[in-house]
Amino acid sequence: MSDRMPQADAPNTSAGAARAGGGAAGVPSRINIAFWLYIASAALSLVVLILAVATAGTATAGVASSASAAVGLAVTASVIFGILYIAAYVLFAVFMRRGANWARIVLLIVTALSLFGVFGAYGVGAVRAVLGVIATILVFIPPASEYFRSGRAARL
Repeated sequence: MSDRMPQADAPNTSAGAARAGGGAAGVPSRINIAFWLYIASAALSLVVLILAVATAGTATAGVASSASAAVGLAVTASVIFGILYIAAYVLFAVFMRRGANWARIVLLIVTALSLFGVFGAYGVGAVRAVLGVIATILVFIPPASEYFRSGRAARL
């Protein structure tokens, strides 16, 4: 068996990474693709958050002021939680790209949980879930698994 990986899974060189639009040297192309899919999914999460805030104003029309205050508090809490969620998601994607196996597992769990939001936000939730599922598949197929095993071996 050869130590040489197929060209599509070979680590990017600095020149190849610059041509491909990013990526650190030594990171397989599938990991870079998964990283950018996770980033796109995070961006879509921001769109979902914006849509939720924009439609929350219609929920308070014609209700008492105490109910309106409760909705305002819920929207504020949702925005704070949403921003923290998006920031953590991006941070996990960065660690995954660096070869952290724990981040790959956390992203698997978060992607599985995102499947509950498939029908939300005018179809944006479905697109976000599909991107996350594709990225998750990319980080768990054998060439990518080798990358995470080699990273763990280098740390030990």
